[in-house]
Amino acid sequence: MTRRMVLYEGAKVLLILLELAIVAFIGYTVYRLLWFAVQYVLAAFNPELLNSIADGLPDRVAFAGKYIRFFVTGMSRDEAVSKLILNGVLLAVGIGGLYLANFGMRLLEQSFKQRYMPEILEETFSDLSYDTKRRSAIQETLCDVGLLNKIERYYTANRLEGLYRDCWVAAQEIICGGVYANDYTSHKVKVRGQWLTIRLNVDFDGNVILESRGTKNRFSHRGLSKKMVEIQPDHEELGQQFRCFADSPEDFRALVTVEMAEKLLSMTERYPDLCVIFRRGCINILIRRRSFNRRWEPLCPFCFPQLRREAHRLYGPLMDFTDMLLE
Repeated sequence: MTRRMVLYEGAKVLLILLELAIVAFIGYTVYRLLWFAVQYVLAAFNPELLNSIADGLPDRVAFAGKYIRFFVTGMSRDEAVSKLILNGVLLAVGIGGLYLANFGMRLLEQSFKQRYMPEILEETFSDLSYDTKRRSAIQETLCDVGLLNKIERYYTANRLEGLYRDCWVAAQEIICGGVYANDYTSHKVKVRGQWLTIRLNVDFDGNVILESRGTKNRFSHRGLSKKMVEIQPDHEELGQQFRCFADSPEDFRALVTVEMAEKLLSMTERYPDLCVIFRRGCINILIRRRSFNRRWEPLCPFCFPQLRREAHRLYGPLMDFTDMLLE
């Protein structure tokens, strides 16, 4: 960590302490809600009657009398309701504060990466122009195709975007709740891994999906098969490695040529679990990898080694596929 990064790290530590304090506040508020909920219920009984019951308990269960006296405060129902409303408001404020603190953490991380990532990319990769202004994809292909609901998808702050060999490219880690068939199926399927986008020099409107057989990111559910046609490719090895779907056989033959099939098959040795989606002039590649580490990022200090790991993790595969397509 350099001196320039101390301010970022200090701000992160303060945000983490703030989040811990908010979590403690939320826990205390929940405890108060439960306490006044009990008082609301006990207000229906006579306090003197409850105390007399506590005094009349046998010696074997005398400890229960202590708990009864502890909870019996004589609070009225109106007082309990007002306390419940107050603590409910405080709970909502605490949850909102936790969301804002988490959002501030993500903004801090984005600001840090936008400031220092260009240095890492310049020293690590050649022919790459990093774009620090763009933060989100132009098209969210998984949502546009209808595979995912927008409220389900989650793109991390681990996003890199720029120009490589005069080609617009982007990479990020992604996790989503699930894909959709006739019913919600997130308990069965999760879309998770590294999402790469490469803008091709050819414009096309048709949608084509190639799905590795045996992949955990399965898109070939009933909802998709109703909208698209399953294609049996002429390339025998491609048919063995992938299930293929397209809006029409013509779209598939126009995009997945013999040359393209050979190129994609050449990448399966290095990236065996991948799905490919051709849509709106872009090729989108989803690689199932153990690279999603969002939950540990608050514990990692802001430093150049962290940025180097991320650059290699995200841009390494992206450049592999880009080089493959431009050969």
